[in-house]
This record gives sequence, C-alpha cells and structure tokens, in this order.
Amino acid sequence: MKKKRSIINKQLWSSFIALSGYFFESITVKRVNGADFFTKIKYRALKARIEKLKEGTPGQWGTMRVEQMLHHVNLSMGSGQGFYDLPDESYFFSKTIIKWIVINLYNAQPKGLRLPLCMAISPESRFDFEDEKKQLLKILDAASNATLQSQWNPHCYFGTLTVNQWGKLCSMHLDYHLRQFSA
Repeated sequence: MKKKRSIINKQLWSSFIALSGYFFESITVKRVNGADFFTKIKYRALKARIEKLKEGTPGQWGTMRVEQMLHHVNLSMGSGQGFYDLPDESYFFSKTIIKWIVINLYNAQPKGLRLPLCMAISPESRFDFEDEKKQLLKILDAASNATLQSQWNPHCYFGTLTVNQWGKLCSMHLDYHLRQFSA
C-alpha cells in the first residue's frame, strides 16, 4: 500500500501535467501504428538509430547520460520480454485511464513523464555504454519478433497490453529517447 500511495502523489501529478501539456501537440503528430514495430523496415530503422549512438553524446533534454538512457530503455522494453523482472506498480487508475490516454491519445511520448518509478535511473548510476547498447540491440531483436500475446509479460505500470499496444509503446518510448540523444 505504501508504494501505491507514493505513486499517486508527486510523480503522478508530474506525469499528468506532462500528458496534459502535450495533448494539443499530439493531434498534429503522425499516428503511430503499433503493428509497424514488428516489421523488418521498422526494425532496421531502429537498429540503425541505436548503432548511431556514441558514448558521451549529450542529451538534448533531461538529465540522463546516454548510457543511463540505454539502461532505462532496456528496462522498459526488456521487462516485457522477460530480460528484467520489475516490480508491479500498476493499480486501477494506471491500468485503465492512464493506459488509455497514453496508448490511444498520444503518438509520441511527452517530455516530463515520471512513471513508472521502477524504470527511474538515479543521476549517480553508472553503466557500461557498450554493454547497454549491445543489450538494447538484443532486446530490440527479441521484441520485434514477439508477435504473439504469449511472448509478452504484463507492463509494470499499465498491466496487460496487446501485442499492438506493446508495439506502439516501444516505438514511442524508443523514438523519444533516441531523439533525446540525436539518433
């Protein structure tokens, strides 16, 4: 119960403000089709962008370093594929209203989201850039080939997602962080 209370306060409100501020911009952004994530064209494009990342590249926004971003994305995509076992931070509101808003209304990830907490990276955290990059390529390969519902675990914040919802979420989240580091 303590964990859910901590999720419902500051982090939830910060994320809600980010989502609210992005609503009108999201109308003009090209629609993301989750099924596209599973195509060879999308796979090759994302792989090329990941390979373009260089150690020490400064972020265009936010406080994460490039290796921290890679680890963060590894957690988010990799947990869906069983690479990581993240704690369940979902609750009724996150599995219904927030999930519906993020997946159905938005076509790009808004800046300033603060949830889920299990994917947050502290500024002091250190990761090996090359190891994280290799791990992301491995996770991308597994995720882009996981076209059956049984191949996906529940999301730690949104709960059960369809294959297309996972595809859309992975596309939006990965694109957001690759743009953050000019890839």
